[in-house]
Amino acid sequence: MRLISQAIILATLTLTACVYRPDIKQGNFLKPAMIKQLKLGMTEAQVRFVMGPPMVKDPFHPDRWDYVYYNVPSSLSSDHSVSEQHVVVQFKDGKLTRVEQLLPAQHQSA
Repeated sequence: MRLISQAIILATLTLTACVYRPDIKQGNFLKPAMIKQLKLGMTEAQVRFVMGPPMVKDPFHPDRWDYVYYNVPSSLSSDHSVSEQHVVVQFKDGKLTRVEQLLPAQHQSA
């Protein structure tokens, strides 16, 4: 009986070590075609239609919207590098005045 219980414990420990971790995707999925559709002078509603709602809308800077996307690959993926995108759009008087794509290092230090 003791041998069977030890075998069950060993099997349980062995199986729990092989846990699949799925991709973790967070934020706004940003396609290059979406960003190309943005034109200076667009209204906030038009930008929201093209890009979706912003991931970050700072209450202290209501004219700045941040679109952020992170993808952490699964444990089975051959490429274990984290991919990230960050696009900032800025408005003045309800019209789009600036679109900026930040590099990952630029927004991590800020």
